[in-house]
Amino acid sequence: MIIDGRKIDKDLKLEADVVIIGSGAGGAPAAYRLAKAGKKVIIVEEGGHFTKEHFNGNAYEMVKLMYRDAGSILSLGNTGIVIPLGKTLGGTTTINSGTMFRTPDEVIREWQEHYGIKTITSEKLEPYFKEVEEITHTMEVPWELMGRNNQLFAIGAEKLGFHGFTLKRNMKNCEGSGLCPFGCPIDAKQAMHVTYIPLSEQSGATYYTYAHAEKIITKGPKAAGISGYFLKGKYGVEPSNYKFEINAPVVIVAAGAILTPLLLQKNKIGKSSGWLGKNLRIHPAAKVMGYFEENLESWKGIPQAYCVDEFSNEGIIFEGFWIPPSMLSIALPAFGKGIKKMMLDYNHLAGFGIMVHDSSSGKVKPFGNAPFITYKMNKEDLEKFRRAIKIASEVYFAAGAKKIYPPIFSLEEITSPSKLSSIDTIKLKPDMLELSAFHPMGTAKMGSDPKDSVVDENLEMHEVNNLFIIDASIFPTSLGVNPQESIMAFSSYATDKIIERWDKLVK
Repeated sequence: MIIDGRKIDKDLKLEADVVIIGSGAGGAPAAYRLAKAGKKVIIVEEGGHFTKEHFNGNAYEMVKLMYRDAGSILSLGNTGIVIPLGKTLGGTTTINSGTMFRTPDEVIREWQEHYGIKTITSEKLEPYFKEVEEITHTMEVPWELMGRNNQLFAIGAEKLGFHGFTLKRNMKNCEGSGLCPFGCPIDAKQAMHVTYIPLSEQSGATYYTYAHAEKIITKGPKAAGISGYFLKGKYGVEPSNYKFEINAPVVIVAAGAILTPLLLQKNKIGKSSGWLGKNLRIHPAAKVMGYFEENLESWKGIPQAYCVDEFSNEGIIFEGFWIPPSMLSIALPAFGKGIKKMMLDYNHLAGFGIMVHDSSSGKVKPFGNAPFITYKMNKEDLEKFRRAIKIASEVYFAAGAKKIYPPIFSLEEITSPSKLSSIDTIKLKPDMLELSAFHPMGTAKMGSDPKDSVVDENLEMHEVNNLFIIDASIFPTSLGVNPQESIMAFSSYATDKIIERWDKLVK
């Protein structure tokens, strides 16, 4: 059952076995598994419930409807980086590109060797990855759905001998509408609102939308529920006059790596290790664009369909991207007439994304009711971007591009391969890059030592019993790949542990 919190006209006091804050890649699989096990589960979601009936292809309107603060969340430091977050039933899975990666084996080995995480192995996670992929219909993108934008980068990479592959995505009956980040207009992208949430509803889970969790209730050393208030208005940003209290012996926080530490900090919970809100990794991203004489129609096909991982051992991967004109026009490495010039060439532009497995880190702390995010890019990651921008440019020239638009504000365009040396020689600084980040992680990291981590290997908080964190906050490092499948698998793994220990938890 999904209940619109804007329609609630009285205070509610509810009882449940488990209450979950957040309905994204962490919250929805947990709700499904726990409800299937016969537990009474209530989920509160701050955003609204939107499906294909709402997804009209108007990117600007969809950002206002389903992105937190209309996509304006920003980190501050030696450069500003936009971090778009979903605020809708299904969380960011509803507005992401649908790409599915398992947690790399080398990342799990690093956690075992350097973070004391011994009980979680690739072998133990294997059945959970398989289940996630089955439920979300994970499959490789067919060549014909890639669109010319992705195909050109694949052709250029092959000419240069770089290893690449078609990405796996959660999709079913995809038609290549090209609107993945703004709500799939046919619900072909198998996000939480069309997979795990309906499955959990079938087992009795109840969702309250437009519900803002404010307080975590504790009794002695244990979590005992949550309280908060419902929202009102078209975009659900105004507090209503009505409150809720949900009493439950097990509480799961799955609000994401930005909002989870914010909620816990405001409740003065989880601070004993000193790590809560710290260790923020964002998997920073940039894009390189190329101009081709061919009419590419880059909006056709799946925006993120191909990956080049030739340089993944250096912390660099390349993945496709494309967005509609209204969004692209405000995300170009150009100003004034330069933007006009590029947008007049919209039909002839191609674009590909760069993502860096960051060793840089940041922090999240409260600023009133908002998150204050700081992140300082280090020299190592800056040089990864320099190298990646040049590699992507070489790929585009190999594919036939006539000029390149690098995401470096002082280099407006590069018109031949012989001029790529300018990327090597420029005195690059972080604030010269046009950056964004879509994968925040790490702000409530897991580990075996309570002095060096926020949650244990069952994702239960060291400091408060029966309080679990199940989202990207718990990853000790950046994954180096898109995290949604990892979050889903860890959610399934952790909720199995809750079910196994249920009698001990609630006694």
